Amino acid sequence: MYWQEKGRRRRALKQGGLSEPYTLSEIAERDGFCCALCGDPVPMDAKVPAALAPTIDHVVPVSRGGDDTKANVQLAHFRCNSVKGPRDWPALSASE
Repeated sequence: MYWQEKGRRRRALKQGGLSEPYTLSEIAERDGFCCALCGDPVPMDAKVPAALAPTIDHVVPVSRGGDDTKANVQLAHFRCNSVKGPRDWPALSASE
């Protein structure tokens, strides 16, 4: 978990964005333990690479200039976050 947080901060700073400390637990509680992308509950005991594992999703991806701040992150299933990829949600079309 430490290395994931460090990596997020490093990528955001490298892209010229802001970064602030937060934890997965903090974001999960704020979001009511539900995936922001599909709306289903997220089992907090699941671990990546399990499809329903909890992950941090950046609303505006860091690779597109988004910040690594609490205001720009949300809880998402590993599967939902992987499908979204580095795109803005809900900018996905049926062809993607």
